[in-house]
Amino acid sequence: MPRAEKLAGLLRTAGLDRLARLSWRGLLIFNYHRIGRPGEHDDPDLFSATVEDLDAQVALLAARFEIVAAGAADLHDPRPARRIALTVDDGYRDELLAAEVFGRHGVPGSFFVTTGFVDHPRYPWWDEIAWLAAGVPSGGLPPSPWLPDGLDPTGRPAADVRRAVNAAYKKRAGERGEEFLDWLSAATGRPRLDPADAAAAWMSWDDVRGLRRAGMEVGGHTVTHPILATLDADRQTAEVGESMRRLRAELDEPVDTFAYPVGAADSFDQRTRDALQAAGVRRAYSFCGGLNKPGHPDGLDVRRVGVFGESPAVIQATAALPGLYGNPRRYA
Repeated sequence: MPRAEKLAGLLRTAGLDRLARLSWRGLLIFNYHRIGRPGEHDDPDLFSATVEDLDAQVALLAARFEIVAAGAADLHDPRPARRIALTVDDGYRDELLAAEVFGRHGVPGSFFVTTGFVDHPRYPWWDEIAWLAAGVPSGGLPPSPWLPDGLDPTGRPAADVRRAVNAAYKKRAGERGEEFLDWLSAATGRPRLDPADAAAAWMSWDDVRGLRRAGMEVGGHTVTHPILATLDADRQTAEVGESMRRLRAELDEPVDTFAYPVGAADSFDQRTRDALQAAGVRRAYSFCGGLNKPGHPDGLDVRRVGVFGESPAVIQATAALPGLYGNPRRYA
């Protein structure tokens, strides 16, 4: 049994859950990605929960905490409140299942949509990497500008190989993402995925408007989901500004929240902040783990804790002891 499961079980059986919940105050945000189970062309690391597990998680949280909309939560509320928010990134169609779960429990959620995938559906770079990296030959990948030391898969689980290629993309691809994927396709002998097959994977604009009708928040997540800090200032401005413009046009209402793609501390920079301010973004969310304590000083770096297939018991324990459990863990 994983260590987190053991600690969660101990917390529950020892009857310390309620006491632990009184040990913190502020805003704790859980971030989800895909809902369900991965298919052949999906990055399995992006799947946060099955519908059943998500339903159990939300039930546990709603019974113990006030669940609020992330964008509406007051970061400077001095009261000794313990609030939870639920966010969902990217705009995959299976994430509509999360909205249904939230609705059944009468709680709000915040959805951050990559507008380019709604306008022009295609496979995102992480799903293409998952497909292509499955074909890394036994002899590995030779040294290249993308992987200066090459990649030896000997004795490594397939997931480690996939994550190593993913990390190389995030570090070095920058504005040359298509070139990276073409190189990986040639190196593995696997064809690139056909964008025509990706249409069913993404929400439509009617789906996005349906989220608002269901009482969910909607915010920006760029146009093409690049790692913003690897782009020049003009490209960052375009990615942020165009995504916000499209959302405002399609929803016909103000939109002023945003989630950084990948969300690690090094995935955005001062140029990103400048782009957000120019686009009228009021609040932006990172993905670095941690609790937002009362008086959190930075509205453009609101922290979130990732959900990566943990059991409802671990989510319950994370909410009870965010200082112990709420640490970053990111694959894409």
